[in-house]
Amino acid sequence: MLYTMKRIPLFTTMVVIVVFFGSCKKSSPNNTTAATSTTNTGVTVIPQPLPNTVDKTDTIKVMAYNVLGYGNGCQGANATLDGYLKTIIQYTQPDLLSCEKMGAFLPASALPANFAIDITTNALNAAFPGEYAYATPTNLTGADNMSVLFYNVKKLTYVKTETIEAYITDFNLYKLYYNDPNLAITHDTTFIYVLVNHTQSGSPSTTRDLQVSTYMQTLRAKFAYLPNLINMGDFNTSNSYEPGYQSIITSTDTATVMNDPPFYPDKSITYPAEWETAAASYASYLTTTTRSLATVPNTCGTGGGAKSWYDHIFISPWLVNGTNYMKYIANSYQTIGNDGNRIGVDINSATPVINSSAPAAVINALYQFSDKYPVTIKLLVKANRNAYSIADPAERN
Repeated sequence: MLYTMKRIPLFTTMVVIVVFFGSCKKSSPNNTTAATSTTNTGVTVIPQPLPNTVDKTDTIKVMAYNVLGYGNGCQGANATLDGYLKTIIQYTQPDLLSCEKMGAFLPASALPANFAIDITTNALNAAFPGEYAYATPTNLTGADNMSVLFYNVKKLTYVKTETIEAYITDFNLYKLYYNDPNLAITHDTTFIYVLVNHTQSGSPSTTRDLQVSTYMQTLRAKFAYLPNLINMGDFNTSNSYEPGYQSIITSTDTATVMNDPPFYPDKSITYPAEWETAAASYASYLTTTTRSLATVPNTCGTGGGAKSWYDHIFISPWLVNGTNYMKYIANSYQTIGNDGNRIGVDINSATPVINSSAPAAVINALYQFSDKYPVTIKLLVKANRNAYSIADPAERN
């Protein structure tokens, strides 16, 4: 059951803590009563935990993966690819998985034509029975490739899909909520939004800059401040100063800026960043490509070994700061299978060193399944015990 009302019950016993809200005060979703009460000293009063609620923390692992035309036959039969993906999923165990550049299919179709069902059934649930489903995809542009979001049904519930831009490919915003064990008591839902990308590749960056800057304008018009929001996928960016990339990480309003975790909040690397012409400086983050040759193991992808960083997971300020029950786990960003020694060589090459960043079977599956490395982050989720939360921004369009 979905609960959208945010409310605070009355209690005889109260706990007092100080909460910093930034520059603007959030109102409750129904705009009639505030989600907090503030004393004349400026101290926010928050109720104690409700009876029968449980104290629980959880982790949501997020993964973005360009799957190189899965379903279009170029790399071989789906059954073979499913076996490789199953091996990868058994190792990575994502709770949110975006698969970009899947072969196009009719979302309403059944097996074997529905590639989302194929992946769900024969790879994800083959690895972990009964754990996965997929959010309804679209293909309004009629593109020859699609993106699909898969999720762990034990941790998350799907709410809706909204296409916020249809230009060359569809850019969909998915809304889900966390299966909080206290939800039936608190009636206070913790939502998470996921925007999935596959932008136009090549040079110059003009087309993908327009794609990304346009949907970022739409997002900022939709939300007065960004909720728990992830923006992930294959952005095809060559550096951090491409206008499309800049449109994500810069804004006139800090509440609508998104962050690339290795830069912030981890501060492992700094801007400006030129990862295509200075690949060695970003060796462990590079996602293109797992293969040194464009003709082996097939001719579907690109060669050259790890040489650029196209795949990213951006997060909103709420996820950076843990504003609303979800928070990015520091230094959890990872390029799966990239040990930092893959520039110009295969992921499974013994030169310059054997890749021991994952089990050999996983390294081989990553090589066979796609020419892209997947990227992951982790979010810490805390159960809501007192029906208190910052109000989610109203969706304006």
